[in-house]
Amino acid sequence: MERYFTVLGGVLIAVILSLSLKKQGKEFPLLITLVVCVMVMVAFSAFLDPVIDFVYLLKNISGIKSEYLSVMLKIVGIALLSEIAAMVCQDAGESALGKTVGVLSTGVILWLSLPLMNDLLELVQKIVGEA
Repeated sequence: MERYFTVLGGVLIAVILSLSLKKQGKEFPLLITLVVCVMVMVAFSAFLDPVIDFVYLLKNISGIKSEYLSVMLKIVGIALLSEIAAMVCQDAGESALGKTVGVLSTGVILWLSLPLMNDLLELVQKIVGEA
């Protein structure tokens, strides 16, 4: 929890610094935002490691295919990264680009989901064929 509060304090300091530098232009506040977002994602990964370990433990117990788990973790990562990218775009005054990032991410998530949907379709066909 100490790391969380440290990161949170850093974010608040960055906000104050960013607000004070807005008078000089949009470039410095945007650069500060990008650097802080990267730092937060690094801190986030430290919190995520035990969760991923637990998910793999559940996978081993339940027998879920590794491919499914890999796809699900990628989807979560893409969703988080696209949300951050969209917020940075909106912060820079480029809301159309932010929404475009969201659309692109949705397309990538759908593309990643195709093997899962294909296996689900095969399972449904197998169940219906047996009935």
